[in-house]
Amino acid sequence: MIAVITTVRDEENALTGLGDALAAQTHRDFEWIVIDNGSRDRTAEVARASGATVVTEPRPGRSRARNSGAAATGAPLLAFTDADCRPRPDWLERLTACLATDAPVVAGRIVMTTSPRPSAIERFDSLWRFREDPQRAWGPTANLAISRHAFDTIGGFDVAFHRSGEDVDLCLRARAAGFSLAHCPAAIVEHPAERELRAVLRRAFEHSWALEPLHRRHGLTPGRYWRNPGPLVRGDWALRRFGIDPATLAEHERPAVLRVARQEYAARIAGSLWAPLRPHTTRFRSGG
Repeated sequence: MIAVITTVRDEENALTGLGDALAAQTHRDFEWIVIDNGSRDRTAEVARASGATVVTEPRPGRSRARNSGAAATGAPLLAFTDADCRPRPDWLERLTACLATDAPVVAGRIVMTTSPRPSAIERFDSLWRFREDPQRAWGPTANLAISRHAFDTIGGFDVAFHRSGEDVDLCLRARAAGFSLAHCPAAIVEHPAERELRAVLRRAFEHSWALEPLHRRHGLTPGRYWRNPGPLVRGDWALRRFGIDPATLAEHERPAVLRVARQEYAARIAGSLWAPLRPHTTRFRSGG
């Protein structure tokens, strides 16, 4: 048995598609737990109609909500994905196989999708986000699985990371506790590229902010983007900073995608400036 855990807030329009994707899974021994984290729409109703067990967690924060979802199931395996993700039919089959043979923590592959005529925002997001890296010691919760034993041993997600960085922290604490992580590229979920600039900028700010406590706790390179403002104004630096080769872009779309990259980088600078002003925990605090 594996439990699929999805944290949502105001996601009534996305949940039906995820429910359909889960209903098509070749691995049938699973349950779907949806944590309603303060929705103001019909999220809970739609989730139940799609076959999910709904858990209400009114206190905001993805870490706290995911811990509540894990506490609501006795499944020995836990898988995490998001409301806007679309797992491929063999997703759970592949994940459970990797958990059984490779490691107690498994990061699946995320394939970015765009609309038929993607905007510059979609193009930018799809070109760099969730890029595969077999050497990376963590995996995003859009496609992450962990054994119950490992999850309980480390105390689940740290509620101090309530907006971003909780997946990195979970994986690194698991590794420190002796639970290795394996990459499972055959376990695929499709994830839509962002279509709104506001969402891109908010995520960039939060990711940059999260790097500060991750640096203090795990020694990761701090995201002090303010030390290098060059990509905001110099040539195509902003694109290259995100690992995007400008030559892969059509000439007519390159300026627009570059503008998005510069704005994203500016949001990261803002997040890295704000991070030292906010208090950070220095040791793990369990959820609940």
